[in-house]
Amino acid sequence: MRVAITGASGFLGRPLAEKLSILGVEVLAIARSIPNDISKNKIYWLKADLSIPKSYQSEVKLFSPEVVIHLAWQDIPDFSIEKSKMNLFQSIDFINFVTSLQSCNKVLFSGSCWEYDNASGECIETEKVEGSKNHFTWAKNSLRKDAELLCRRKSISFAWFRIFYIYGPGQRPGSLLPTIFNNLKKGKLPIINSPFNSNDYIFIDDVVDAFTIASTISFSSGVYNLGSGVSTNAIQVCRYAEKLVSNSSNLSNKLQSKSSPKLTDEDFWAEMTLTTKSLIWKPKTNLTSGIKLTWESLS
Repeated sequence: MRVAITGASGFLGRPLAEKLSILGVEVLAIARSIPNDISKNKIYWLKADLSIPKSYQSEVKLFSPEVVIHLAWQDIPDFSIEKSKMNLFQSIDFINFVTSLQSCNKVLFSGSCWEYDNASGECIETEKVEGSKNHFTWAKNSLRKDAELLCRRKSISFAWFRIFYIYGPGQRPGSLLPTIFNNLKKGKLPIINSPFNSNDYIFIDDVVDAFTIASTISFSSGVYNLGSGVSTNAIQVCRYAEKLVSNSSNLSNKLQSKSSPKLTDEDFWAEMTLTTKSLIWKPKTNLTSGIKLTWESLS
């Protein structure tokens, strides 16, 4: 099997490329910059910019991918209208190109739980999501609709994975868990804007497994949720982390006492009936184990 991955040097793309390669899949890893510590696994790296189609078209056509995994979304966490439009348009150009290749029979996308406008409680996979709460979700929803229609017309299998709060080794430093660990190591009180907000945290390895399974089996085209199925507030995440760093909960207790529950405006989690049934997948790593693995990687 031949799989092309955009955003292959990123938080999700890198371990996914590694996993597929280990399983014997031929992988074309497309990224704007190629990592210095390339593994010995058989991965073909292509340095390309999706905003410049000529930088990737000839190589991708020559590779003839059967499966395309589109993860690239440039300059996160900049969710401005300029960046959102740029990512949307270059993604549409790329998808139009790869679906024109006779070799391509499946396309997988990384979506976001943010697509659920004003999410509260259980987020149902089959719920129609039409609204947009910011430019990022507008761009993601627009790409999903365009790609879904295109794939249907060309009889190409299509999966849009709404990924909830993914975390784990390799995450960008400004994310929640790396920020918490960085402060705790210094004995400082972590700065969390909305400590009582509860989100659905999903470990990186579980997301990689879902994409790997979807790459290798047949399934019904559609939208799938990737989460743990439960929500946890940021203070509890901090408490788990502090236990690992100092075997204490003093800073977490202090954070809780100085924060107002009125700051709570999020509490939602993934419903995954379709994902579990179609992909025979479910998350294997609970939050405490995932936080421990993240801490060990940072240590």
